[in-house]
Amino acid sequence: MTSADPARVSEPPTITAVTRRDIFKYLRGMSHPWWGEMDEVTFLEGLYDLDRPPVGNSRLPSVRADIQQHRIDNEDLHDDWIFKDSRLELSNGPDEVLLNFLARMVHPEVAADVEEAMKHVEELNLLLAPDGWALRSHEFLSGRPLYEPVRVPPRGPLIPLPLEDEDTGKLDLVLGQVFSLLDYAGEETPRDLLRTAVLTLRRDGGIYHPNPGDGWTADTYDAVLTVERDLLPTCTPEVKEVVWQTLQRVLVQLGRIDVQDLVIVGDSRPLPNIPPDWRTQAAAPATPIFRGFRLPFSATEFDVTRRDFIDLEIRSSQDSSGFHYLYDTRARRMITDFVLDDRPQVATLCSVTIIKKGDTFTPRIKLWKKDKKKAEEVPATQNVPETGTTRAVKALVDTGDVHENFWKVINFLQGCTGLSTPGSSLQLVAGDEAQLAELLTGQDRTTVLGAVRTAIGGGLTEEDIRLISNRKEQLRRFERLLTDPEYFRQEESLATTRGAEAV
Repeated sequence: MTSADPARVSEPPTITAVTRRDIFKYLRGMSHPWWGEMDEVTFLEGLYDLDRPPVGNSRLPSVRADIQQHRIDNEDLHDDWIFKDSRLELSNGPDEVLLNFLARMVHPEVAADVEEAMKHVEELNLLLAPDGWALRSHEFLSGRPLYEPVRVPPRGPLIPLPLEDEDTGKLDLVLGQVFSLLDYAGEETPRDLLRTAVLTLRRDGGIYHPNPGDGWTADTYDAVLTVERDLLPTCTPEVKEVVWQTLQRVLVQLGRIDVQDLVIVGDSRPLPNIPPDWRTQAAAPATPIFRGFRLPFSATEFDVTRRDFIDLEIRSSQDSSGFHYLYDTRARRMITDFVLDDRPQVATLCSVTIIKKGDTFTPRIKLWKKDKKKAEEVPATQNVPETGTTRAVKALVDTGDVHENFWKVINFLQGCTGLSTPGSSLQLVAGDEAQLAELLTGQDRTTVLGAVRTAIGGGLTEEDIRLISNRKEQLRRFERLLTDPEYFRQEESLATTRGAEAV
């Protein structure tokens, strides 16, 4: 029934049912009917053969007869009847049928008001853009634009307007559009920063001080990008500027010209998981309460009853002092003391100092008790039975009731690569390979395997040794293939698949 190009009509439709539904909703809400300055029959005659015989069991001879009876005589059809009539193919037909209908609707002969027609085109293009279509003016009639459908690159996710401050879902779509634009531009670092980020808008509140002519007002907003805290070091001024330029372009298109700046912040750390019976477990506080405030452990203390040693490593001070220390990679701080036991008033600590001797490190350990009733690090005091006086306990600490936690620290230190501790049954120290080989020569396989397990502190198996040996042999063969032409030619002649590439 349409006058569209038959070749293009045969193409599969790209305008989705969702887009068609939104277009029909917009057309129903217009202040003027879709036929504009014409009547329905005259409007549709420019698109359809209204006198074509009907398909099916219709009692009326044509669409024109249907319009005459139901729209003019009986007036029992609503203005939007054409969107539901399958014969007109607006809701389920080829793209060209719907696009030609929209182009005729904004034709100067139909839409008398030029500004109103341009507004309709703008709104319809917003709805058509995600499916790759738009209406563009191609010539003029009496100085007024004529529109035709053209293909355009599909746009990102459609964001319904207006974009309010609390529109979480819409702001996530905005961030998705920025991600796509950065990806298209090849900006990998700014793009990857947005993968897990969250975008919010907040009122500036006067913190941002305006410069003359920059458009700042009391109602200016900031765009706040919350990223993973570990990614903050990658948020250089250059990366921030790339993100902001792209984000600002998207926000301006959505009418948010009041957003004047981008602020990047790190997300908050997750709160600890608290068991249902935490009240009974917290009968004795983990940290002291002092004048109404709970005092945390010192920033350099590590609680072995709650933390995992896997987060610790030995680091150098990076200066000429030669000082080395233990470092908590998760909390990002230096560790000087291990908390072995934590009581309401007194805590038992193990102070560890790392001393470097040659190529190895040796720990120096001091056990002491901390008085938690005082805010600063003060050794606990107790009465000395022989004298009846009170003095600080500095030399002797009974670790009998905390020996398990104490040895957690010792076992951790013994397991550190390159850290030499007294009393080890077997130590692997650099530069002693010949002596080690001599000691193990003549021993049975089980003894050698056990010694190596003890030395490396791991579960080495015979299969591991076999794989290591095989890898070494394959590396030697690979080296010969690279450096010995005669050996390469020999291997090439023996290969089941001929050619240098096969070898």
